[in-house]
Amino acid sequence: MVRIGVWLSASLLLCCVLPTDAQQSQPTLKNESTINTVTGKGTAHFVPLWLTTTSLGDSSIFQTGNRLGIGTKTPDALLDVRVSALIPALSTHGASAPGGSDQNGTDGVNAKGGDADPDSGFAAGGAGVRATGGASSELISSAGPGGVFIGGSGGGGDGVDASCDTGCFAGNFHGNINVTGAITAGTKDFKIDHPLDPANKYLLHASVESSEMKNIYDGTVVLDENGQAVVRLPDWFEAANSSFRYQLTAIGAPSPGLYISQKISNNRFRIAGGKPGVEVSWQVTGVRQDVYATAHPLVVEQEKNVRERGYYIHPELYGAPEEKSVEWARNPAWMQQVKDLRRRQLARGENSNGGTATNTTLDPNNELAAAATRR
Repeated sequence: MVRIGVWLSASLLLCCVLPTDAQQSQPTLKNESTINTVTGKGTAHFVPLWLTTTSLGDSSIFQTGNRLGIGTKTPDALLDVRVSALIPALSTHGASAPGGSDQNGTDGVNAKGGDADPDSGFAAGGAGVRATGGASSELISSAGPGGVFIGGSGGGGDGVDASCDTGCFAGNFHGNINVTGAITAGTKDFKIDHPLDPANKYLLHASVESSEMKNIYDGTVVLDENGQAVVRLPDWFEAANSSFRYQLTAIGAPSPGLYISQKISNNRFRIAGGKPGVEVSWQVTGVRQDVYATAHPLVVEQEKNVRERGYYIHPELYGAPEEKSVEWARNPAWMQQVKDLRRRQLARGENSNGGTATNTTLDPNNELAAAATRR
């Protein structure tokens, strides 16, 4: 009986304690008079903006369907930004790597054009970036450029880096190109529609290469009754050229005694020793001596800088891998992104053709962004 009484007493005590603890664990409600009431009003389709901690109003972001417009109620894109103040419509800054992290900075903008319909024979992929400069004023030609690119400070940051596989151009320009510095290339060719079959063929010529900055001038002249002629050159000729070379060829009849009787002086030279009335083809080569050429002489043999040593302009010609390209030495992060992008495009193409790809989990909509996250 004693044990039963103890058990009953403990049970009653536990039942009395439990409700008390449960009440103490319940949250205490604030007095309704202390709850802040949100006020304000808005306009349909405008994203709300907290004007104060308790008041809502309209922001400048307008939404219609899945499109957002900033500064416009008729967005033409998923995000359409238009400004009325004299400020940039969009400003982005990539993240800088912490000191000592040995990491690359991130890109300010990462864009990829959409893919064309793979089943269409005429559709084209979308541009990664499309830009148009603003119109000029009426008084002077002052239209804005389509793009302004400035390389990063510290050396090695090109204004523009472009890459393309075979079958396309790394740069394609419709119009004139102005370059204030030097142009360096493996070949410098001209390409026109073939004069004999312009609709179906091209005609290509290579530029004349030289270890000197040369100008070439030529023409024809008819010898007088004494077998002589004076060739008059432009009044700027000697100011622009020096170190002249001459070539003479008689046309229509042999003139074995033909020679230069007086070298260039006062922008003219003399020919003699030919037969009267013979037409002579002449050519003069001069080395540039204008102020720009004098200030920037051509250095024919140059040592590669420390970064580019051991690398090649065309590594495949020397049996070296593409990573031994000079471009890899100068900008390895960018070239790695290009390589990753090509690999992803190849993988996506193999998958679409029923082949086997080594990586099928890649995001085809943002290849460059994915490459950047792995740097």
